[in-house]
Amino acid sequence: MKHSAAAKRFAHGTLLGLAFLALAGNSLTASAGIKCWTNKDGIRECGDRLPPEYAQKGHEQISNSGVKVTVFEAAKSKEELAEARRLAAAKAEQERIARIRAAEQLAHDQVLLQTFTTEEDLLLARDGKLAVIESRIKLAQNRVAKMETNLEQLTSRAAQQERSGRTVAENLQQRIAKVRRRIESHMAYIDDRRGDQDVIRQQFQADLERFRALKSGQVQPGEVTSEEEPPSVSTQAGLE
Repeated sequence: MKHSAAAKRFAHGTLLGLAFLALAGNSLTASAGIKCWTNKDGIRECGDRLPPEYAQKGHEQISNSGVKVTVFEAAKSKEELAEARRLAAAKAEQERIARIRAAEQLAHDQVLLQTFTTEEDLLLARDGKLAVIESRIKLAQNRVAKMETNLEQLTSRAAQQERSGRTVAENLQQRIAKVRRRIESHMAYIDDRRGDQDVIRQQFQADLERFRALKSGQVQPGEVTSEEEPPSVSTQAGLE
């Protein structure tokens, strides 16, 4: 009797074990699902196993009920990986530049709002800077006028020497050449200062438009509205 009872318990346990393995097998099969891929001829194929030659290709895994479970992308080539890294680096650089520009724009806007109260303040500051440069231009022009008078005197002496049949003295030629170089240098200086005035006008015009937009609420401090770099603050424009 004891032997018979033990045999029954063994048989029962075996049946339970087989049932468990069967359920586990069904579960594994269900989880494995169906794999679908495109063969070398461009035809879509499906099966319970992915052929080794398509292991690096893109494929889909579908459950036994026909629901798409997972999409596996094709393995990227070295060139594709390199291009992906390049694009990621370019995107990161663009984001870095955008953050820098936003910070620069915020600093510019804060100085603009703290320095000027009204548009008239901006215009007065602009005119003051232009006037300072204009005074330097006038001073250079007066020097040029004096040097031109001196040059006329020197060239007149040289002409007299030539009319008398003599060779123009070496030191006189050197003095004439020196005065001409100084005149050219001063004229270049005047042209540069005119350029400075143009830059100041442009900077103040840009700052005036930004000031109006900030005061009216059209833009917020630090908001970047164009691809251009934030202009230098007008209070810092021009030459000292």
